[in-house]
Amino acid sequence: MATSPSDKPLPTRADLVWERAISYKSSISVKMVVMAKGVPHLYHQFKPKHYILDISPDRDDKTFDGSVIITGEHTHRPNQRLTFHQSGLKINKVHITRHDKKGDQVMTVDRVNAHHGYDEVRIHTKEKLFPGHYTVRMEFSGKITRPMNGLYPCFFTQAGKNKQLLATQLESHHAREVFPCIDEPAAKATFDLTLRSVIGETALSNMPIKEQTEIGGKLVTTFETTPHMSTYLLAFVTGELGYKEARTKNGVTVRAYATPDKVDFVSFALDTAVKILEFYNEYFSIDYPLPKCDMVALPDFAAGAMENWGLITYREQGMLLDPANTSIQGQQYIAMVVGHELAHQWFGNLVTMTWWTDLWLNEGFASWIEYMAVDKLFPKWDMWTQFLVDEQLPAMKTDALEHTHPVV
Repeated sequence: MATSPSDKPLPTRADLVWERAISYKSSISVKMVVMAKGVPHLYHQFKPKHYILDISPDRDDKTFDGSVIITGEHTHRPNQRLTFHQSGLKINKVHITRHDKKGDQVMTVDRVNAHHGYDEVRIHTKEKLFPGHYTVRMEFSGKITRPMNGLYPCFFTQAGKNKQLLATQLESHHAREVFPCIDEPAAKATFDLTLRSVIGETALSNMPIKEQTEIGGKLVTTFETTPHMSTYLLAFVTGELGYKEARTKNGVTVRAYATPDKVDFVSFALDTAVKILEFYNEYFSIDYPLPKCDMVALPDFAAGAMENWGLITYREQGMLLDPANTSIQGQQYIAMVVGHELAHQWFGNLVTMTWWTDLWLNEGFASWIEYMAVDKLFPKWDMWTQFLVDEQLPAMKTDALEHTHPVV
């Protein structure tokens, strides 16, 4: 018998605000550390255009192997070093090719240094690297860790058996824990992801599946190319999952995933998501730009939800609702979280802040327009009165304190 998600205490609006504050504080801390040490943004030195990424996780050993091919433009003055972000990765091989009018030139890699204090891998070459177009290939390995960021396991029990999903959480600066990259929000690029996972299980990422085969005892899934986006929005999930499906008026496929024993609880979130997507399409006058929108309820998740483009991940309480054991409060909470994350598909994903100091605008906009979307769907809930009590008055109270500093 499935456990009802309503058996757990429901987070309050204060909980949501606190989670957003913690996320914002973490991001600002990264900014302060970087700037205090005088480290320039890596995007000012190398502008990635496209990533070809191949990841092979080993759930039992809690490790993964991978390779990445990064094409981009070296924009720094002539030197003998390319620098990328990495954290906790072992870089096993590096290959650099320069592309110019004379053709392709293989650059000789002299040494590879990991600078753990700055989360960097510094690739030194014997030849001078002039500004221009380059392809950098790296083979690497890393660890699947428990803190619920980077690539991490989600534990659940089904039919008396302990099982796991694997999921990613890359905001704000955790993409570098999964693959070498320029891990800054301004460094947008397109991504081709290939994932090697357990045969018979579900494999999800931002885009629909392009090709799926079985090679070497693993399910090899290649996904379609993503839109131009920041590294923190890349995502994938693998494991035993079930889903329910619907479509918007514009033909976008919306699927709501959960562990097999909880699929019956996704219907409210799925129905709400379809209607809110249609509302935002009309309100923004810009159609949702991806062919699909997946939502996944994860058994282990640190925040309320994460707006990965086309693959939104949720804490189970933020998405699952038992129709036989629910309340208006429970419905409102899920509708608000869904409205918030779908708003980010435009404001945050399609349009992105260049640095984390402007995350307040990203989150502030979504925290406001979620009320508009939910009010449109459920007018009897009188959401704008709740906005006054839950959002505006606490903000004014905080603003009145003597030591409250400006947002910017």
